[in-house]
Amino acid sequence: MRTLPSWVITLLSMAVVLAIWIGITSGGLVRDLFLPGPLDLWDGFMELVQDGYKGRPLLEHVGMSLFRVIAGFLTGAAAGTLLGLGMGYSPRINALAAPFIEFLRPLPQLAYLVLLIIWLGIGETSKVTMLFLAALPVSAIAARDGVANVPPERVSVALALGASRWQVFRYVIIPSALPEILVGARLAAGIVYGTLIAAEIIAGSNGIGWMILDAGRFLRSDYVFAGIGMIGITGILIDRLLLLIERRVVHWAGR
Repeated sequence: MRTLPSWVITLLSMAVVLAIWIGITSGGLVRDLFLPGPLDLWDGFMELVQDGYKGRPLLEHVGMSLFRVIAGFLTGAAAGTLLGLGMGYSPRINALAAPFIEFLRPLPQLAYLVLLIIWLGIGETSKVTMLFLAALPVSAIAARDGVANVPPERVSVALALGASRWQVFRYVIIPSALPEILVGARLAAGIVYGTLIAAEIIAGSNGIGWMILDAGRFLRSDYVFAGIGMIGITGILIDRLLLLIERRVVHWAGR
């Protein structure tokens, strides 16, 4: 018996979920207030596309969320990667920075959002700073572990061939650590995106997260589910983009 291709299994699972969704909503088992049907959800989404939400176009809400994600992720991942490379290469830098990174890594980002609002105000600076701090420890640990896992024989061979310490770091350690650095970047992007939505719900006046919270106050579950769908789709697109970059940059990984 032939095994079904993965894409067929994926389509079948989606079709089953869609059929259950249609059956529950059209059969009156669940009220539209709690779970809108597919057609109601589509109508709500089209209303958002055509009319926007609270005087702002839908693209503005999506664009503000993406701007915050990109600003926080790029700055946090870049700083974390540089710090992690230094931590992996120098025991002194690791001893200096590791306690702060290990303390920051498990700390819930929303725990210090209130402090950031007090220090930096309720505008964009506090949100982007929180996203920066969300990406920093994940990227730093990934880069540090990537350097630590570089096979010692690669370094020894490069030194034996006359390479300087900087050349070893530039042409041996960084390329060898790139796979783990990029995996850490994907993890950091997911954490940043999830943190963003929570930040917009608590301290936002625009963005997808704020739109979901505000629509929930007025019992517009179709808008809420449409916003959740947009979060999921944009999150998948961001992850696919990072995965594509990973495959292009470190195409040799795993071979």
